[in-house]
Formats: sequence, structure tokens, C-alpha cells
Amino acid sequence: MKNLSINNFAYLMPIKIGTPAIWNLVAIDTGSTLSFVQCLPCTVNCHKQDVGAGQLFDPSKSSTIGRVGCSNVVCRAIQESLPVPTKACMEREDSCLYSMSYGRESSYSVGKIVTDRLTLGPNDEAVIAGFVFGCSLGTNYNKLEAGIMGFGAEAFSFFMQVSHFVGYEAFSYCFSSDRQKQGYLSIGNYSRTSSSYSTPMFVATPRPVFSKLPRSMYSLQLNSLSVNGITLHSDPYEMTVDSGTEMTLLLSDTFDELDNAVTQAVEPLGYMRTRSTIWSDNHICFEDKDFTPFKNWSALPVVELLFGSGAKLRVPPQSAFYNDGGHGLCMYFVRDAFFVKGMQILGNTVTQSIGITFDIQSEQFVFREGEC
Repeated sequence: MKNLSINNFAYLMPIKIGTPAIWNLVAIDTGSTLSFVQCLPCTVNCHKQDVGAGQLFDPSKSSTIGRVGCSNVVCRAIQESLPVPTKACMEREDSCLYSMSYGRESSYSVGKIVTDRLTLGPNDEAVIAGFVFGCSLGTNYNKLEAGIMGFGAEAFSFFMQVSHFVGYEAFSYCFSSDRQKQGYLSIGNYSRTSSSYSTPMFVATPRPVFSKLPRSMYSLQLNSLSVNGITLHSDPYEMTVDSGTEMTLLLSDTFDELDNAVTQAVEPLGYMRTRSTIWSDNHICFEDKDFTPFKNWSALPVVELLFGSGAKLRVPPQSAFYNDGGHGLCMYFVRDAFFVKGMQILGNTVTQSIGITFDIQSEQFVFREGEC
């Protein structure tokens, strides 16, 4: 599992689909449920797929492809659970259709729901017959991978389908901060160590702000934040974990507390807080008079996220800050209004090099520092 130039903010894994098997590189996304890969023919539109992500899947050439009919219970369950419920059907061939939207950039995938043979593992050791996924015939998507594997809490997600074969409902991953290094993804039981921290995990609470988002995302309770060991004032509030989102979103009041504390720590280093732009209202950025890229990472403040049950997630400076060519030294923490007002999201950058486990069976979110 790597973060490659194919997609600068997501983490990618290889799969093989069909018979004969076609190799594809797909994004890991805990914020979505239905998986999809691009399929031929692209009757609506295909996004540009990088040659390094494999070839487009042609279902007509797979001897194990299966159609999901419009009256099939799987069809109805998927259609009713998606952010935009539908009963769409291609009646002339009795094919169940789907439509999925992603994020804030009006990205989407539309196509047929099908089944086929899924092969996983470096030595093709895991084979799942009848894997349910979306065969995308139209996408508006500015990334270059072949598709997305959904890990959300629905029976038809990639994770839930695979977990039936491993005996324990949990998945673990570690995203390396070095894009040239491999991380890992495992499904099933995991090692509990004394260096692990855990906090209760639950399915995201339905709210109006979630109306266009998947209904089966995983959430934690964020109690507060600290900067250099000083706890900031904030009210406990739900935070959704999304491995497919780069930025970490905070409610406006919590964001302002973080902004003030970090500004007090950074401005003595000669980098001043940028102000009076739409960008600076929702982002925390700093620049010096010569607009010099920041290099002294160890001088930057350490941010901690304090979750329920006393679990503390330490975010080292290089996972909290980055050099932006247009805005200076910026943080990966942004105001909720940048994405969805009233929603907090734990993005993938602040958990770089930290081992993460979603223990669905025990309803726990577990993390281990410095694992990859």
C-alpha cells in the first residue's frame, strides 16, 4: 500500500478483478461504502486513469461476471443506503444501477452493480467469488486511480464482504509519511500491545449535514485538543474518520482555539499569520518576509487530539504542517466551513506513520504510534 503521484492525498492498494484477472490500483476509503472500478465501455464518461493504475476492466471479457437484477435484495439494499437513494434500473437487461457522489468537488461515479471474482494478496492467496461492486460507466473524478474500495459499515462494502472470510470484524492500516515507502493493510484480528491507545467508535450520527455523505461512516468523540501540552477549551463533539480525506476538519470554535495557540507558538519563529483572505479564514498559514519554505520542523508546536476514554493522538509537526507553494507554512487542520459546516473529520495526513485499527467487532478505534 502506497501514496503515489497517481493520487496525492489518498492511499492505494492493488486488487485483481475478473477471470482472467485484471490488475487495478484503487484508493482505500473509510468514508464510502460501495466499491467501484472503471469499466468498458465508458458509455457516459471515464476519468483519466494512469497507466500505473492498470487497465480498464472489460466485463464482457470476464467469464465470472454476474449481473445484479433490479428486484434483487442486494440491489435494493445498496440503492436505499447510498447518499442519493435511487431505484434506477436498466430494464432491457434487468441491471441494477447506482449513483455515488464523493467529497466537496462534485465528484461522482454512476454505473451498474455487478458481481465478479476478487483476488487479493501479494501471492493471490485470497479469492472471493461473487464480490459485489460498481462497474462504473461514468465518472467525474480528478484522480488517476482505477477506482475506490469502500470500507464503510454496510454489508456490501469491500471490508464487510472480505471480513466474512477472516473470522473477526476489524481492519488495520498504516500510511507511511514517506510516499516511496509501503504501508500495510490487513483485515481480521490484530495484535494488542501495551503501547496501543483505544477509544470508543460508533457509526456516525445522522444529521442534516450528512445528507450528501455515506450514512455508514465511523466516528469518535473528540473531547479537546492540546498544543505543546496546553489543553485548549472546546466542547466534546463527534469526529468522523475518513481515510480518503487529506485535511482534518474542526468546528469553528475549536478551529479558532487551535489557530490562536499555534499562532502564538509560530510567530516568534519569524513566520507571521496570513490574514484577510477567504483562504486564511478557513486555513492556518504563516509566511516570512522573504516567503522562504519552512525547514526547522522540530521548532514547531506539537498538537494532540484528546478522545474519549483518555486516548491521546500525538500529531508530530511534519504530520500537522506542510509547505504550500502559494500560501506558505500551513496546517492540515481546517475550519469545517471549508468542507461541510457542522462536521468534524479526522483526515489521513495527521495519522501518517501511525498504526490504525478499526475494531468493528469490539467497537473500538485503536492506534499505535510510529508503526510504519
